[in-house]
Amino acid sequence: MPVAVPVKDTPPAELLTCAERPDGLPEDPQLVAQMPTRLRAGVIRLAQAYAAIAARLDRLIDWIAPGSCAAAGKD
Repeated sequence: MPVAVPVKDTPPAELLTCAERPDGLPEDPQLVAQMPTRLRAGVIRLAQAYAAIAARLDRLIDWIAPGSCAAAGKD
């Protein structure tokens, strides 16, 4: 069970910036067909890892400053 502890010092503003979520790759079926399967799988793994890290960052920021990133993860 998570335990909340009071934060004694507020982190600097640049550390309280919600994660940016860039646009993905173009959804052109011709491009996907040209991408080798192993490469496509690697790109998918990288995208999933980035999404997980961005969500974790947003949750951490919301823990320190509630509501800061509430809309950021809702695409």
